[in-house]
Formats: sequence, structure tokens, C-alpha cells
Amino acid sequence: MQAKDLKPGMWVECQQGIAEVIDVDQAHNTAIIENMNDHKRININCDDIQDQPQLHSGCDRYY
Repeated sequence: MQAKDLKPGMWVECQQGIAEVIDVDQAHNTAIIENMNDHKRININCDDIQDQPQLHSGCDRYY
């Protein structure tokens, strides 16, 4: 994904698992995400994030 496509509060999938987007840095194409399992926040390149439209706010499972 690209930083311009991300917004705080979105649920996404990455190598670390399902995470919530906390902040986006469009200038560096990175985002701070919070992992759903351990609630750790990490800075990740947006190219490593996959959009999962089946995820929705308030739910960490596919429907």
C-alpha cells in the first residue's frame, strides 16, 4: 500500500499480523501500527502493509 491510501484507525494486515494504523508519514511512506496481539507499536514501511477490506473497525477477525 501507499501512505496516501492509509488513514489512522484503519485495520490492516502485515507480517506482524493484524494491526491498527496509528499514524501515517506520507513523506517517508511509513506508518506507525499497533499490533492487535501484543499492542506493541512499530514503524513500518507502507509497502509491507496489505489492505484487507474484510477487516473492519472494532473487529480483529474476518467476516
